[in-house]
Amino acid sequence: MSVQSNLKKKGRLRYLKYLVYLTPILAVIIGYGAISYFTNESLPFTIVTGTSMQPTILAGSVAVIDKVPFDQLKIGDVIVFVPLLAINNQCDSGPTPSLTSEALVPCYVIHRIVSIDIVNGQRIVTTKGDNNPGSIPYIDEDINSSMYVGKVVFEIPVAGYVTESPYNYFIALLILVLLFGEFYWERNAPKTPNVQTQATS
Repeated sequence: MSVQSNLKKKGRLRYLKYLVYLTPILAVIIGYGAISYFTNESLPFTIVTGTSMQPTILAGSVAVIDKVPFDQLKIGDVIVFVPLLAINNQCDSGPTPSLTSEALVPCYVIHRIVSIDIVNGQRIVTTKGDNNPGSIPYIDEDINSSMYVGKVVFEIPVAGYVTESPYNYFIALLILVLLFGEFYWERNAPKTPNVQTQATS
């Protein structure tokens, strides 16, 4: 193998390595853009906190929200909404101590629709958490279209834990170790001598 061929091979391997690094980043960006486009939501994701929807949706899961029209919702749908208590009072917008903690007055709620009524010509929805014994007054009741955010179309179980300490530190440490490992391998990999052959006639 000539020196020039060996250099070309190393160059191709280097580009392949860059592609491996960039593929997950590009997948996230393209996936986020595609979901935003198809769901008509600029922020189509939310991290679920609290245990009120267990075991259907575990705390720390990432829920994907679709802006399904309010009049198309049906009993059994899981929706995101602003509760009446949060509208009338200051909601707890600060981070919860852990992803399994419940905010005293949540700014947003993810619960399942258990009834739909028409009151004075207006569609009114009542919800309940799957893990709750019943609907909570001023949280699950009297939900109208102005309080509705979107419908949960699917969720990625416990993926939100990567944003919470100490899990995010473990992941950052793992990436750092992998980068140092690769750097060490490149520095100490055995060098193969370049053997140049010449054709004879």
